[in-house]
Formats: sequence, structure tokens, C-alpha cells
Amino acid sequence: MTTAHSTPMPMRPWYRLAQATSRLLYECLFNFRIHGTENVPPSGGVVLACNHVSFLDPHAIGAACPREACFLARKTLFVGKLQSALLRSWNVVPVDLSGKPDITGLKALMDRLRRGYAVTLFPEGTRTHDGSFQEAKPGVGLLVAKAGVPVVPVRLFGAYEVWPRNQKLPRRGQVDIMFGKPVHYDAMIAEARAKGAAAMKDVYQRIADDVMERIKALRLD
Repeated sequence: MTTAHSTPMPMRPWYRLAQATSRLLYECLFNFRIHGTENVPPSGGVVLACNHVSFLDPHAIGAACPREACFLARKTLFVGKLQSALLRSWNVVPVDLSGKPDITGLKALMDRLRRGYAVTLFPEGTRTHDGSFQEAKPGVGLLVAKAGVPVVPVRLFGAYEVWPRNQKLPRRGQVDIMFGKPVHYDAMIAEARAKGAAAMKDVYQRIADDVMERIKALRLD
């Protein structure tokens, strides 16, 4: 299954300005280098699945992605009309991170994917404590299976070194971001769906694990 949206979605002037500002700042502070943007489909729903190493991660993806991307943020950040409006203008989707399943957040992401948006997800679920990769959670597989969209693996290099989890402020350094080739899981999903609910539950984790391995496999030239 693929999304019906086939024409490239234009980047809004406000978003383009924010992206240009972020990219300039990253280039000045971190000698920011971007690789593989040609691998991001110009239209249609797609999941951008990235390793999660630093507070910089979502901002780096937003600065580098050649099309508008949606992001997740805990709903407690949506405080006041002005801040809420600003976050929504940057395609930030509020989610409940209290540990309970957030059906509303999941439906919001599904809606955006089916309308042809690029949605950024971190399969590991939380930032790394030591710079190493973590196990993928099944959520990314569930979303991909339900929405029927491809996945672009994304890897950040150097972001942990410039801003690790236990450091209050970033330091100067080199940060690279690489977008890999899109991956389609239609055949795997169709096979699992034919076998029933138990197989579908299993395929969510299989997709998530495969996505994580593809992120790890990305290398700088």
C-alpha cells in the first residue's frame, strides 16, 4: 500500500526560512555536512528513521531534509497559544511520553503519512547514554505496516561527541548526516498479514530491527 499523494509538497516560506537559519547555524558551529539527500523521495508519505544520539538530532534532520518533515515532541512542551502555534507550524506533533500507549499521537502520525508527509522517527525511542546503538522498539514497524510507506534510514555522525546526553551545552565539532536509500516492506507486511494477527505483531519488530541494521550500515565515504 502506498500513499495517494504523488506531487511534491512545496516547502512553506516560513519553514524554508527556519531551515535555512538552522543550517547556517549548524554549518558555523559544527561544520555541518549533508549526504544522500537524493535518496529522500520528493513526494508521498515516508518515514525518516534515524539513530538517536543527541538533543541536536531532530534539528539536524530538519536542517538537512530536502522536504518538510514532521517531528514528535512530548505534549508538555505545548504550553500557551504562542508556543503551541509555533511548534505546530514546524510540523511538531504532540505525543504522550508518560509510558502509556498514545493512540491519539499514533493516529496523528498515520494521518500525516497518508497525506504524503515525511515523518521523522527514532526507532531506539530515546537518546543513547554512551554513544552506542540501542535496540529498536516495534513502534516504527507498526507505523510503517499500518501506513504502507517506505523508510529512509538516516544516520548522524558526530552529534553525540558535540552534545552527549549528560552535557548541558554543545561544543564545537564535526557533525555529518546521511540519508540512505528508501526501503519498502510491502512484501514482508503482506506475508505477515496473510498469516494473521500474531504474525503481524511479530513483523512490527522485524521491520524495526531491519531498519536499525540499515541505519548502522550507513558509512561516510
